[in-house]
Amino acid sequence: MAVRVRLRIKLKNSSKSIELPVLVNGGAESLRPCLVVDETIAESLGVWPPEEAEVYTVEEASSTSSAYLLPDFVELELLDEKGGVLSKITADLVIQIGLTEPLITDVTIDALGIQVVSFGKGLWRHKKDPENLVRSSTVH
Repeated sequence: MAVRVRLRIKLKNSSKSIELPVLVNGGAESLRPCLVVDETIAESLGVWPPEEAEVYTVEEASSTSSAYLLPDFVELELLDEKGGVLSKITADLVIQIGLTEPLITDVTIDALGIQVVSFGKGLWRHKKDPENLVRSSTVH
C-alpha cells in the first residue's frame, strides 16, 4: 500500500475545481510545491493542451517523459475524511505525459503539513493533528 491523500484542486484564475486522490511521493523531488497530473486530469480542469507552459523533460528511475509546467497555477486543499480543509497552499501544476497516477512531491508534502507514519501501511497524519491521531490512506 502507499500513502494517498484527497486534494481539492482549484484553478487560481477561475472557479473550476476538482477533488481527487493523489499519491504522496516522497521520492519525487521539486524545488517548489507542485501537483503532477496527466493529460486527462488537465483536460478535466480545462487546461489541456496548455496555452502557455514551460516544457521540461522529466527523468525517472527507468524512463523519461515530457512535462508542461504552469507556475503558481493552482490552489491545493488537503482534505480530511469528512471533506474539511486541513491545509491550503498555492502550487505549480505540472502536466506529465503518460503519468499513471496524480502525485505530489517532497516539497508539496511538507508545505501541506503531511507527515507519513508508514508508507507500507498507508498511514499518515497532519502536522496539526493530535499525536494519537493517525489517518489511513484514501482509496485510489
